[in-house]
Amino acid sequence: MKRLVPIAIALFLTILLANVSMAQSLANVRLSDAPDGPATTQFPAGTTTVYAIFDYASMANEPVKVRVYDNYGTILFERTQSYAGSGTESVPTTTTEGYFPDGRYVTNFYIGEYVARTVIWDVGELVAQPPSAQPTPTPSAIVRTYDQVKGLVLPAVAIVLILFVAWAVRRVLAPRR
Repeated sequence: MKRLVPIAIALFLTILLANVSMAQSLANVRLSDAPDGPATTQFPAGTTTVYAIFDYASMANEPVKVRVYDNYGTILFERTQSYAGSGTESVPTTTTEGYFPDGRYVTNFYIGEYVARTVIWDVGELVAQPPSAQPTPTPSAIVRTYDQVKGLVLPAVAIVLILFVAWAVRRVLAPRR
């Protein structure tokens, strides 16, 4: 019975730490033409500012980066700010040209170094693409996003940590022969 108490405490603390580390998140990620406007991915030609809006939860001074790319992969805008607690943030994104030229853009939202969300959006009129003879294959993932890491690696680390703590406690409490 005396051996079970330290193991139970170690297990409880490990699970608690794993849950706390996985709790931080971004939700309701959207783009708008106003700081508190409705979500949209289509903006008129000549748009000068696009607002990147998101809700954050359970942050503990975690850096959140908003980065805007053009259709060629050039970084047009980047801002990193640390957040604590929960709330809503509206980040005004602009370009050095003073407006977003017509075309397609990508906005990535990062928590730390991992992509948490991606929004693809357009400025100007949509141009209808002629149907292609063959379907375009889906590109393979190059980098695991934050959600994938959170969903796979952190629980695996928690399980390994639990097993290690249980083994260590058993070695310490085992009678010596």
